[in-house]
Amino acid sequence: MIKRSTGVSIVIPSFNNKKKLYRLLDSLNKTKYGNLEVIVVDNSPKEEILNEGRKKYKWVKWVDAGRKNIGQTAVYNIGFAKANSKNHILYCDEDVVVEPDMVRKLVEQAESDEKIGIVTPMILYLSDKSWVNQAGSQVNLLTGKATIGWGPRRNFLKAKEVQGSGTVMLIKRQVVDKIGGFEDWFLCYFDPEYCVRAQKAGFKNWYEPHAIAYHDQPKDEKLWRPRVLSRAYLLGRNRTLFMRKHGNILTYILFLPVLFAYYFLESVRFGIFLKWVDLVRGTVVGFFYPLKEENKIPLPKV
Repeated sequence: MIKRSTGVSIVIPSFNNKKKLYRLLDSLNKTKYGNLEVIVVDNSPKEEILNEGRKKYKWVKWVDAGRKNIGQTAVYNIGFAKANSKNHILYCDEDVVVEPDMVRKLVEQAESDEKIGIVTPMILYLSDKSWVNQAGSQVNLLTGKATIGWGPRRNFLKAKEVQGSGTVMLIKRQVVDKIGGFEDWFLCYFDPEYCVRAQKAGFKNWYEPHAIAYHDQPKDEKLWRPRVLSRAYLLGRNRTLFMRKHGNILTYILFLPVLFAYYFLESVRFGIFLKWVDLVRGTVVGFFYPLKEENKIPLPKV
């Protein structure tokens, strides 16, 4: 392992998926970076993963988030609060596999410019390593429409500034100290919200293609599109919350019929019409749901 003075705390949320979590930990155990802290925050419905993991991976710091599902955002915030207060934080979903030099390359890019606050790697499909699952992302601040860097690997070989990302992100300690943790939105839109908040605090978000991770997610749209709609209520609510906080709410309202029409056709296409109803209901709730306007969101006291 290469010794590094800058510590990195890798925070991983765990929810009832032992196989994928252990696969990620096995890949992290091969990481070529010396000063590393790995934190798994387990929120599974049973204690099996927590108890077995503590025995199998003794070099990991295991944190019990309880058996009630508190959502990805709350779990991540607990992990951030448990991390070494001097370390950068690597946010990493459990359905990921990382290259041995990914952490080193993310840190090198992050520390090449003091204004860089967040760095995301090239995230490829685990099932097709020639195709990019995510190379940065952007939410249109006029319409709320989200787009990601997606396509052949050869199209995403250049490092660049991006609006945001998700799945895997290195967040510099200065960012965490300045803006705190995630909005507690359970799932959906919390990671782009964090990235935009970092930008508003004066940081740049960066995509680094030489750092590589693999996402165990289906590439076939017949599989991943219904998965998106499975979170329809939170998708509608949190997109509206994001636009209330960072976007142009008037143009967003004008664009809503287009969004509703698109998801209506998707729900009919996949035979899950009630999810469209959930999307509309969540969108309405989002206009009245409490919102934290301040830039800094304190981490929980744990």
